[in-house]
Amino acid sequence: MVGAHRLRACKRPVLFHGGAPSAREADYHPHVLALVLLLGCARTKLLHLENQVLEQENTKLRQSLEGCEAQAPPPDFAVNVTPEIVADYLRRSGFSDAKLQPTGVLSAPVQGTNTDFTLTIQLFEREKVLFVAATDYLQLEEATSSKAMVLLLTQLAAANYELLLGKFQLNPKNGEITLSVELNLDDGLGFRTFHSVVHHLTKTADERYPSLLRAAQGQGI
Repeated sequence: MVGAHRLRACKRPVLFHGGAPSAREADYHPHVLALVLLLGCARTKLLHLENQVLEQENTKLRQSLEGCEAQAPPPDFAVNVTPEIVADYLRRSGFSDAKLQPTGVLSAPVQGTNTDFTLTIQLFEREKVLFVAATDYLQLEEATSSKAMVLLLTQLAAANYELLLGKFQLNPKNGEITLSVELNLDDGLGFRTFHSVVHHLTKTADERYPSLLRAAQGQGI
């Protein structure tokens, strides 16, 4: 019996040999292994959370950057418009003979299919307005009679009703008839807008000239 009791006692695993466990025994202790696994899991979760936070921050930064880029003016856009910028826009639009006068007025000759005239541009910096006009175009004195004058003025009024860009104007002091448009510069001026306006204005002036001249000559009365 005593031997059997000793035999059963000897079958129990011996984890410690007279004191603290060895390094090898500690490495394989179940509680130590569980702790190591828990620490490893926690570290993995922490890294995962950190990556998520960083990814969210990067997304916010990208969105903010895209918003700033969308709000930024395009490269061919002037916030503060100057006569030099307008002169550069005009030359780039194909008016290579444009001249900037000391008064700040820009002028360029236009040779159309039906008539020749001058494209005149003046910048009013304080009012933030750019005045674009087809000048040296037509004179009221070209009307051959009072009836022809009435017909010409009627044609001008009808044209102004039809036109979406630009209006015909009569200077009562000298009888000059011009086609002009005013561009508001509160938000700046882009090259594309300027290019489109000057070409549309010059094209309209050239296309409308024959009918206005016929009216001034009394044709159609």
